[in-house]
Amino acid sequence: MTMPRFENKYRIHEDVAMEIERVAGFHIETDKHSQSGAYPVNSLYFDTPGNDDARETDDGIVMRSKVRLRCYALEPKPPFFLELKQRFGSSIYKTRVRLDPDDAERMACGLPPVTTYQRSSARQELDSIREVIDRRQMTPRAWVRYQRRAWTSSWGDGARMTIDRAVETQMLEHCATTGLGAGGWMFAESDPRAVLELKFFGSAPRWMQSLAYDFELERTSCSKYGMSLCLVESGPMISGQVQAS
Repeated sequence: MTMPRFENKYRIHEDVAMEIERVAGFHIETDKHSQSGAYPVNSLYFDTPGNDDARETDDGIVMRSKVRLRCYALEPKPPFFLELKQRFGSSIYKTRVRLDPDDAERMACGLPPVTTYQRSSARQELDSIREVIDRRQMTPRAWVRYQRRAWTSSWGDGARMTIDRAVETQMLEHCATTGLGAGGWMFAESDPRAVLELKFFGSAPRWMQSLAYDFELERTSCSKYGMSLCLVESGPMISGQVQAS
């Protein structure tokens, strides 16, 4: 598990997002994964039989968690990472382990991994995430993907800024990492469409505080998975649809 991190989220319009990128550019450097622009983030979310994780953000639950199988490609492909993200008040803790592709396939089918991992830390991390999945009777629910631009602080304090756009989702209709729904990817966006995240350790850097003040940003609870599930269930609210390639 990583040390606690703080994470402020904001829903912003595209014109505001572009101006924030310009202003913040004096304090941040492009993340190594974002050198060519935005990169895809694709996650298979697990949830309880009652979809508790999808609803806890909107319900204002201050102690909540999410389990996801994540990769960095438009269509699911290795490397895969199993993550447990836990929120305790305003503090964020993340446990993350890289999975063997066969184990990722099994996890996407709701089956336990079988690989024996050499690193003791990897075994411990995997065991801790599996304990949460088993205790809460969680199963794979939906894929959520989006385009992310990311920056890191120029001041060496570990602060990070990301802007996510073009959120899409589809429900898992059958198992396997390649088992995407026949209906294709659906846009799961509502105005404002961009999601700004300011992440830091300890107190927010002054430049982040200035951004929030100068642009009159209002913090919001924003779960891309929860938003996706809500829009899928509501049907008419979905803003568009594309077929899976």
